[in-house]
Amino acid sequence: MKVCVEDVSAVQKRLNVELPPEVVAKEIDRACQKLGREVSVKGFRKGKVPKAVLKRLFKEHIEERVVENLIQESLPKAIEESKLTPIVRPIIEKFDNLREKESFSYTALVDIRPEIKIEPKDYEGLEIESLPTEVTEEEIEQHLKALQMTFADLKPAEKDHVIQENDIAIISFKSFINNEPVPGHEAEALYVDVGTGEFNLIIEKELIGKKAGDTLEIEIDYPEDSLNAQLAGQKVFYKVFIREVYVRELKPLDDEFIKKMNLGFESLEQLKERIRKRLEEEKQKKAEEFAKEQVLAQLRERIQFEVPERYVEYKIARMIEQMRLNLEEKGHTFESAGITEAKLREKLRPLAEQQAREDLILERIAEIENISIDAKELEEKAQALAEASRASLEEAKGIIMTSMVPRLLAEKTLQFLLSKAKIKEPEVPSSTEEEAKAQEETPESQKETTEE
Repeated sequence: MKVCVEDVSAVQKRLNVELPPEVVAKEIDRACQKLGREVSVKGFRKGKVPKAVLKRLFKEHIEERVVENLIQESLPKAIEESKLTPIVRPIIEKFDNLREKESFSYTALVDIRPEIKIEPKDYEGLEIESLPTEVTEEEIEQHLKALQMTFADLKPAEKDHVIQENDIAIISFKSFINNEPVPGHEAEALYVDVGTGEFNLIIEKELIGKKAGDTLEIEIDYPEDSLNAQLAGQKVFYKVFIREVYVRELKPLDDEFIKKMNLGFESLEQLKERIRKRLEEEKQKKAEEFAKEQVLAQLRERIQFEVPERYVEYKIARMIEQMRLNLEEKGHTFESAGITEAKLREKLRPLAEQQAREDLILERIAEIENISIDAKELEEKAQALAEASRASLEEAKGIIMTSMVPRLLAEKTLQFLLSKAKIKEPEVPSSTEEEAKAQEETPESQKETTEE
């Protein structure tokens, strides 16, 4: 086997591989023998069909199988011989027509891990800000209020009731672009929780102050990067009719109400304590994620290198597939959601490039610092996965090694970097600064009264 490496870029190589005639002939014989055991040819016993007959009758099938086997068996050896480390599956660029008693050549594009020059000074002692993790009484009250809203009774609004935030409006609407209806973007009886933004915050704000029976005409400019291809970059005209309005009848927030909710709490205080604990956990997690984001942002800025394009494409494909699965779980598709894959790929590219860069940096730091995943930890995770998915232990180990190990290693490396980081406490504004800020936020009418 002859192997020649050609530089395409710093992160992509072209392998030119040539296999000698004897290897080709041997693979053709093997393919004919296997095929002879599989097929039946009239006039011959199974397994006794002459090779010449098989070659004549199944020429294309044999060639296809031989080419596939030759590449499959030789490519890993060619990559190893060339001392390359692919970052994604190599792609076969072209290959020769198969000719018996002649050599066979093909070329493969191999995307490799970039050479990343990093020194400890690039990642040790990074300065990051912390987020407050204390839970205030006001935050607890907001969550209790949300619970009140969730468990409130809905009753039809009075005839002259004007819609307020947190009311429920049942609307019908049609949408138009250039006076033409937008296919599929209409409804006869849509439930709108006013003020949540679950439908459309602009339309919901327009509903406030209106009554059942009112008709609204609203124009919305959608941004160019909107995922809904029908609406992206368009001026959409909405005709909305308010069919019904319901108001929430809030129940007193006391021990009796808490018991009736059947959430497992016997008193308001018990519920408050559980909310406080959950909010503390959420804030701790948010603070840690904020710290990680700062570390990664500084690493991306400090450490520059070329990211393999096909690695970015791999990341985009993974993201799109995950979004597809999430939509399918809710009974939707990209088409029904008005999302085009081309638009989605364009929107996801910056994030995919960022993630690819971060992955490669963390891998390199883990290599420098000898950070690894404990074999016992991997065994435990494989056991847990096998039990949960009813897969064999070997299958679970395979999944762990290919999908979970990179994530676990990245997380362990991030924890190492956080342990080396310098935490900057948020600056507390002086009393003079606070007074100036309060003055800026004071409405003009109030300023005039104060000055008088």
